[in-house]
Amino acid sequence: MRIQYRIRDGYAEIVRCFGTGETVVVPEKIGEITVRAVAAYTFSDKKSSEDQDVLEYRTEDGFLEEDREQLLAGEKIAEVVFPETVQEIGNYIFYGCRKLKKLTFSDRLYRIGSGAFTGCGKLRELNVFLMDGEKSCVKEILGELWQRIDVTFYRKYVKIVDQQDVNLQSTDPQTVNQRSADRETEVVKLVFPEHYEEAVENTPARILFTQHHGTGNNYRQCFYSRELDYRKYDELFVLAEAQEPRDVLEDLVFWRMEYPHGLSKRARKNYETYLSGQLGQIVEHLIKTDRIDRLGQISVYGLWKEDVLEAAAVSAADLGKAEAAGFLMNERQRLFPKKTGAKKRKFEL
Repeated sequence: MRIQYRIRDGYAEIVRCFGTGETVVVPEKIGEITVRAVAAYTFSDKKSSEDQDVLEYRTEDGFLEEDREQLLAGEKIAEVVFPETVQEIGNYIFYGCRKLKKLTFSDRLYRIGSGAFTGCGKLRELNVFLMDGEKSCVKEILGELWQRIDVTFYRKYVKIVDQQDVNLQSTDPQTVNQRSADRETEVVKLVFPEHYEEAVENTPARILFTQHHGTGNNYRQCFYSRELDYRKYDELFVLAEAQEPRDVLEDLVFWRMEYPHGLSKRARKNYETYLSGQLGQIVEHLIKTDRIDRLGQISVYGLWKEDVLEAAAVSAADLGKAEAAGFLMNERQRLFPKKTGAKKRKFEL
């Protein structure tokens, strides 16, 4: 990859990237210079003119791409990865990137230029590495986007190990220096549903009022001082259950239970109640979409009902889903072994 950059206050600022493929991995350093900023319009093809006062750097694999390289901007990029050294990105950096789907960055990115995500209607995934705490710029990014966004937090913490307490955890530097420490990562996956606004006219009164659709705006308000409030996030489920489609609810519930950071007992019970109440329909969808992992989660959570499990095994076999059918039949035998001479019953999902 060929990179255009400039030196600013002793650090490198990326201006343009050239290469092949749809994924751009911004380097941490250019030579010995740390990359701390990415300039305005870097990944946009709407830039009015190209910068002249730039330096160039080519990565080691760039020489192999030289005859095929192109400006990595606009619809030519689908994913961008920022290193943890990047602290700011400029105005309209992704303006017109209509095929951008995934963005990776850390909590050390604290400044986002205005209009950064204008036209990024297909952006669906944010991968966020929390290196220094719980605060990040996720709220600012979500505020510019109306569509559903799936956010994965990678929470870094230090696990302290000594002879007295192998389970002790701490982020205090002094404590870390006193004991042997290993860096650990905890994953948290969250759904932020879509939302949109509609101007509705009250003709007799000659006034316009704004009508909100979807719970996405509510979920985007679950941040306090750039830190996500998990309690508030979970409390919104009663609203989401009434408004969001099943696929959104399914992801939201399974992810919160699989990655339960900040999940209270009450919130977990609410999610379990939803799964139990919709178990037949959910299982049918999981079979059709080959989500064996989530069928396994239902077993882990102890939510199977005998009639649903038996009907699911039959349905999976009828659909030719051999792996799902095998798993479900094994669970049926394990959880509800048939008694000798028991009368057969027919169930439907």
